[in-house]
Amino acid sequence: MDRKAACLLKAAVCREQALADPLNHDYWVDEAIKWLELAHAPASPVVVTIEFSPNVRGLAAE
Repeated sequence: MDRKAACLLKAAVCREQALADPLNHDYWVDEAIKWLELAHAPASPVVVTIEFSPNVRGLAAE
C-alpha cells in the first residue's frame, strides 16, 4: 500500500468515526480533512543521515 492509499484509508476511518461519535463529530471531520490533505500533498524526499563515531573499544585499550 502506498502513502496516498494509506492516507485515504485513514480519512475514511475518520469519516466513519464522525458518524459513529456525534459528540466528537467536528474532531473526526477535522482529522479526516488532515488525512485527505496529506494524501494529496506532494511527497517530500526523505533524508537519512548516519553519523559514525570512532571505535571506542580501540581507544580504551591505550
